[in-house]
Amino acid sequence: MKFNKITVGFIACTIGASLYSYHLYAGKSPQAGMEVVTSQDAISSKQKDNRVLVNNLNDAQALFNILYKPVDKNGIKNKEDLENFNKERESDFKFIAYLDDVLSAYQYKGVKTYKNNGKDRYLVAFTHKAAEYADMLTEGSSLDLFLFQKVGESYELIARTSSEGLVNSSSGSTAKNDMTYDHIMNSEPINIGSKHKGFIASLSFGGGGQETNFASIILINEAENKIYEIDDNIKLAQKHWGSDTEFSYDSFYFLDQSKESNGVYDLAVLYEGENDLKKSDEDNPNILPYNIYKTYKFDGKNYKLATEQPNPYSSTINVDGYKNYFSKMNYEGYAPISYESLLGFVDRCYGDYWLSQGIRAYKPSQKTEEFFTWKVKGVKLYGLDVIGVKRGVCDISGEDRCGYAGDTIVIFDASIDQARKVLKEKTFIDYANLSADQKGTYPYLEPIVFNGKVKAALSYYNPNP
Repeated sequence: MKFNKITVGFIACTIGASLYSYHLYAGKSPQAGMEVVTSQDAISSKQKDNRVLVNNLNDAQALFNILYKPVDKNGIKNKEDLENFNKERESDFKFIAYLDDVLSAYQYKGVKTYKNNGKDRYLVAFTHKAAEYADMLTEGSSLDLFLFQKVGESYELIARTSSEGLVNSSSGSTAKNDMTYDHIMNSEPINIGSKHKGFIASLSFGGGGQETNFASIILINEAENKIYEIDDNIKLAQKHWGSDTEFSYDSFYFLDQSKESNGVYDLAVLYEGENDLKKSDEDNPNILPYNIYKTYKFDGKNYKLATEQPNPYSSTINVDGYKNYFSKMNYEGYAPISYESLLGFVDRCYGDYWLSQGIRAYKPSQKTEEFFTWKVKGVKLYGLDVIGVKRGVCDISGEDRCGYAGDTIVIFDASIDQARKVLKEKTFIDYANLSADQKGTYPYLEPIVFNGKVKAALSYYNPNP
């Protein structure tokens, strides 16, 4: 994501268009800074033939010494940096190094494991920010990723992000921390191309009467030893409110595995809502329907817009035929719903366009007169594995233009007692015993039979079916 921006914050609890935020970020080339670490610490820790090997991925200090060029008090360049050096002691950012000429503070976040072509991979995460902001919660951070493979008793570095890292957080009074990190740690990597793994995160930034959600599409290119973003400022949703301009649109997306450009699958984004289509900032607002189907192709560096046409999934412009696109994508009953969509539902009973409409494009594992059910894999919420989603329908055809279609159930691979305990510890909300004020704001925890077994589920039922 390479942009300069300004943004907003908004919260709602309804099934409808999602709301997001937008922050100013000055990004540099994602291909920059991919050099192999050559510090003395790295060399003394098994660096052979430009290979970096480590013995323990959980030893934060040893990892930092190898992957970065740490400085101590004696290595500080000036008085101002010395003052900032002391700030890290009061924050979670305990490691210090220079990023170019900027004294920066780093935090070790942990390790994610997954498999690529049957081989174990270990993704180590650090976050960083300028040291002068180390103790400021309103200042966003960047995310550094390092990919390792097991070699004998050691771990070899095989890919990494640039020294600038990935966009991870927003800043300001509506700051949201660790958005990219949370997505990665709670989602299994997906096939970005036939030979590449990666992630598609939805990053929310806000301020100044608007919220915008950007795609952060992260490509793990093991062949070139790089991890970088390829999204090129693709907006997924936006909401704007104020005295003179109000509009909102949302979207769902999918990777078209039948079409591949430069080793990366084509991306389809389907929009619904209204947008301000004025040609310049000096023009008056021009709010028009925004029911568009865009496709993007990878040009070797970034996704670029390839085609744009009316959205056939839109009930607004395809009143009689939009249902013909339901249940067409067959993944054996699975729907690849995103971490952010599920989190919005659990945290505030909110269903974005992906959860309310996009999921219906996938063939469900079960159909009844009241609910369609999809299986889910590779997503966690607060440490609980999500294994299913049920969405209300008006009838067995899948018609969704009735109140019952707002009913939503998210199913966990856990018992009621397990889910209640975990959710209460992580969110401080007892979803099984909501207060009068909390009802309607949060979904309710209840048992449900899923694939023949009783599981915990968070449910929201439309009070006006």
